[in-house]
Amino acid sequence: MKASILIFSQTGNTLKAGNSIVKGLVSAGFEVDQLSFLRRSRWKPDKADLIGIGSPVFENRPAEVVTDYLQESGFDFAGKKAFVFITSGGSPAKSLWHLSQAIARTGATVMGGIQLRGASSFPTLFGLFPDRPDEKELEYAEDFGRAVAAGMTAGEQLPEYYRIDPDRGGIFYDKVGPCLNYIKKKTTPLPESDHGKCDLCGNCVYECPTGSITVENSLIKFHGTCIVCYRCWSICPRNAISIKFSPGNGFIERLLYGERMERIFGDIKPGEYVGKNLYKDVLARRIRLKYDRKNPTSVYEYK
Repeated sequence: MKASILIFSQTGNTLKAGNSIVKGLVSAGFEVDQLSFLRRSRWKPDKADLIGIGSPVFENRPAEVVTDYLQESGFDFAGKKAFVFITSGGSPAKSLWHLSQAIARTGATVMGGIQLRGASSFPTLFGLFPDRPDEKELEYAEDFGRAVAAGMTAGEQLPEYYRIDPDRGGIFYDKVGPCLNYIKKKTTPLPESDHGKCDLCGNCVYECPTGSITVENSLIKFHGTCIVCYRCWSICPRNAISIKFSPGNGFIERLLYGERMERIFGDIKPGEYVGKNLYKDVLARRIRLKYDRKNPTSVYEYK
């Protein structure tokens, strides 16, 4: 049987989960085609029996660029089975369910899904949940891949813990996230390029998930479709991109996604290590993500 998996992963967290799921599928005899969301124009899932979608969580929802793509692309996956997976550096809320609904609207039957923690690389929450997903979580993802394969070949439902519960995740962050996303878009100006520093390496153009960055007359241009994910700012090797962050340098995000709030309203487990927020060093540009186009990573270094 054939599986086709589309994965949106900016810093490697979701990609790690996807690779482990693929490992489980392949061990069960599946032929797997896996593609980065940035190369989605090349995605040809028509001949696949099984569809997989992986996404990070932005503001307590699956990345909107992924759900919008599924809605606008006109896919007809009727008769196909599907699964979803997410990684989150903050409360995932009901993101797994929202992503499952997005793929279900294409006609696919969603078998189940998993959610894992991922190291946060968002500038104002940078450093939370370090080294996640960890080895145990990736083994869980591999087991999920084997369970999906077994469900496809035997025609049985997945175990209960792999099924998607619409009530999981509570309602606080599920409601707060989209509001915060709206406020952020309205209060945060588009990135700006310092043309004196820019050497037109193309990293920002390549990494932009919405195609909002173009090169025109040897100058970098930013367009209104930007979702302020800050990926371009994080990976520019010459610090040629600047962003005027929201008032208080993300005070609202740090308040809402601080450890105390997350433990009350989120899903942090007792004893789970949250990590230290390194946002001051990030905004001061003392910390930079290491960058590799082929292997996205949340590994960082001080400069």
